[in-house]
Amino acid sequence: MTRKLIGQILREQGKVTQEQVLKALERQELTDKALGRIFFDMGLVSNDDVLRAWSQQIDAEIVDLATISIPSGLLDELPREVAEEYHVFPVGRQGDALVIAMSDPLDDEDLARISALCNRPIQTVIGSALAITQAIKRHYA
Repeated sequence: MTRKLIGQILREQGKVTQEQVLKALERQELTDKALGRIFFDMGLVSNDDVLRAWSQQIDAEIVDLATISIPSGLLDELPREVAEEYHVFPVGRQGDALVIAMSDPLDDEDLARISALCNRPIQTVIGSALAITQAIKRHYA
């Protein structure tokens, strides 16, 4: 099944216009940022709008890292250096998979690298960039 594009989702939600999507796509050609972040940087949408659109796009849960309970030993499965480098935070396990919160859940290359570094499959949930930074500082102290 083909994923809806983030611009399409935000347009359907009435958050952006087709003209704004085209401008954001032009900006994206000059940077490696995700389109949702470009919409945010342009002041067109809130961070929550982007998170909800990504959640809809990849059918992933949004987690509140300020209130989540971290299972014992989980932090050992994702070293702090990996969490900081890829800006992710471990939130649980599902079978053999490590479940991580990401603020950019569409970066397949990063997911593959994290999976290789952890030597296990990775599943994603969505968390805000600020919440991930705060969770890393709080839990890896």
